[in-house]
Amino acid sequence: MSTWFVHNTPAIKAAVRNAMSDQAQHGVEAAAVPGPERATPAGLHTELPLAREEIQELKRERDALKHRVRLALIAEIDLEHQNQALATNLAEARAGAGRLAGQREEAEETVASLRIALRKAMRAVP
Repeated sequence: MSTWFVHNTPAIKAAVRNAMSDQAQHGVEAAAVPGPERATPAGLHTELPLAREEIQELKRERDALKHRVRLALIAEIDLEHQNQALATNLAEARAGAGRLAGQREEAEETVASLRIALRKAMRAVP
């Protein structure tokens, strides 16, 4: 609810002022929290070690999760480096394959010309 609405609506403004004065005179009722659920000093002293233990457990869990995240990030970085190395190796292998294909074609041309020369030489022999 907006403050403008409260201040500019006479009925709501009067109801809020009445509630404020009533609360100032009588206070907030303690019965808002049922009797058995009220905190006692002994209960708080019992709860304090339990809360401390829970905090320690949460800190251990947080530390374990931090460690797992750190290991996962290291593994991810290692995978990135491996991927880069594999990409480099692949590029080198493709370049090598291209050179070998060119050498093969050159060798096939040489073999073909040598066969032709051999046929001519065999025909020239009586």
